[in-house]
Amino acid sequence: IHSTANETTCRSPTQRSSGRAKSCAPLNLTLGQPMCQMKKTVFKAVGLFVVDAFVMNQGAIAVITALVIFFWLLPKSALLKYKKESPKAPLTKAAIYGVMVLAVFVANFANNKIATYRAEGLIIAIEKYHQSTGRYPEKLNDLVPAYIPKVPIAKYTLFSSEFWYKNSHDTVVLFYVALPPFGRPTYSFNSQTWGYID
Repeated sequence: IHSTANETTCRSPTQRSSGRAKSCAPLNLTLGQPMCQMKKTVFKAVGLFVVDAFVMNQGAIAVITALVIFFWLLPKSALLKYKKESPKAPLTKAAIYGVMVLAVFVANFANNKIATYRAEGLIIAIEKYHQSTGRYPEKLNDLVPAYIPKVPIAKYTLFSSEFWYKNSHDTVVLFYVALPPFGRPTYSFNSQTWGYID
């Protein structure tokens, strides 16, 4: 007994530290796996947010993700809890993807609000041009620099980010794309009212 105790107490610091490292290795591996999975989920959620909010600008990915949350991740966590197992993993994924869904809808809403605000400014400038010249401009660049410093973009998206202006055959309209590829709020200068195409 004494010899065993001495062997234990007389281990070199290197041996004792290596023994601790070996005993802690499985624990570190166990703790690292959930953290790694959570980081992967966060990166995926951020990627989906960028694509849905600023590339597609539709909210389609957000809707599909919300369905996955409600019909897969939440039932899965409930089943794990019923089996007396930890539901932490699916609940964490549901929370992360839920934030992504909310962020997409907020970004799309904000982008369309920005487009509406900028459209109102363009409408005022076009009407001033009409009052001064007796005709509507042929293109939006005709407003620069006398009425506006530059033609603004409608939204901060990769596609469908510009205003569209048409002046032909006694029809003068301004519109932008709210929900690509369709969904176009349109202002008619003939009737001075907003409408919706598609």
